[in-house]
Amino acid sequence: MKKYISIIILTISLLPICLRAQDSIFARNIIKNLSSPEMYGRGYSYGGDSIAANFIKNKCKEIGLLPLSDDYYQRLQFKSYKMEGDCSINIDSIVLKPGEDFYIKNFSSSVNSKNIPIIYTTVKNASNTKKLSKFLKKNEKSIAQSIVCIETTNELSDEEKTFLQNLNKRNPFGSVGIIIGGEQLPMASVSTRPSKCDYAIIHIKDNYLASKPQHISISFDNQAIRHNSQNVCAYIKGSEVADSFIVFSAHYDHLGTIGNKAYYPGAHDNASGVAALLDIATYFSKNQPKYSVVFLFFCGEEVGLIGSKYFVNHPLISLNKIKTLINLDMFCGGDEGIMIVNAKADETQPICKALCNINDTHKYISQIKTRPNAANSDHYFFSTHCPAIFIYTMGGKYGGYHDIHDTCESCGLENYENIIKLVIEGIKSL
Repeated sequence: MKKYISIIILTISLLPICLRAQDSIFARNIIKNLSSPEMYGRGYSYGGDSIAANFIKNKCKEIGLLPLSDDYYQRLQFKSYKMEGDCSINIDSIVLKPGEDFYIKNFSSSVNSKNIPIIYTTVKNASNTKKLSKFLKKNEKSIAQSIVCIETTNELSDEEKTFLQNLNKRNPFGSVGIIIGGEQLPMASVSTRPSKCDYAIIHIKDNYLASKPQHISISFDNQAIRHNSQNVCAYIKGSEVADSFIVFSAHYDHLGTIGNKAYYPGAHDNASGVAALLDIATYFSKNQPKYSVVFLFFCGEEVGLIGSKYFVNHPLISLNKIKTLINLDMFCGGDEGIMIVNAKADETQPICKALCNINDTHKYISQIKTRPNAANSDHYFFSTHCPAIFIYTMGGKYGGYHDIHDTCESCGLENYENIIKLVIEGIKSL
């Protein structure tokens, strides 16, 4: 009998640990699904963002959240680009890996040609008006059918930086495209450029250009599109003050694919934030809150906060009845605590002070840092209408930022449960 009593006591003592661990297991599963190849990087190629939105909608239904619109969706359109099908580059019979060895700016014009001549120059010469003029005159007969390769250095002058930035707007060479060499590939992004340019901009790692190959074969198709997307909007009705709202938000979109051979998983940015929202929603579905709690999963963040801006301009709830909005973006890691953006505003002091006081008492995380407002995530357009903060984690294990290495396997959730507890307790204290 004593043996069985001991087993029961041990089981009961372990139960809270198991329940706490279940939260991070739940989050890991959401991150794994949203960052899988089946989601196509949650971008605009292959309908990746719509596949992700459907996944999130079904999770909201499973949790028991009510739709804020007829079918959980708030539909919208915006301009973007999609790169589907073959996307390949070969230099001297060497096949380069997309996302690893090369990166194509997503507003680039399609290129499908073999053995394109490469003409070399340096950023120092190209950014000098006189030297650029001499270069163009020297190559005037061949440059229109060639690709210009610009060799760069780690330290660039302001003039050289400006020249490289302006390549996004115009091609001073009149060439098929421009190759920019570098030790590392730049951070990938989704362009907000309104129209596709008539040339390609391709970044290639220096080691493939060191021997100055004379020809390159490139194949990719890029389309400028009017993209149909959607915010996913759900809520839990409050028990006492149903017409006042606590709002949680996170963007679910990411950078999409590089043709059919590579994609951007976006585990940390921002499958993790979506997982946190669904986890918080699960908690409040079992513990009915005093105020109604709204969960907004935004599209179009990577294109310029389009989804959240659309919601603010076409609100499904009264913005002046939002007591607090908490936006979660990049929620893995956390060894060095969290950062709260827009923590300096008078209207956000109640929630910011609550989070700090709770952490001082319970030591959930190592530190809470604060900074003024910035247009760096989906809280921003709300901040002129209601108290709105943006929380992201600092330090710890997570994948690369805006590259193909931001995978579920690269993400650490060691601090996740404590951060979720802190956020939930902060909201309950209001």
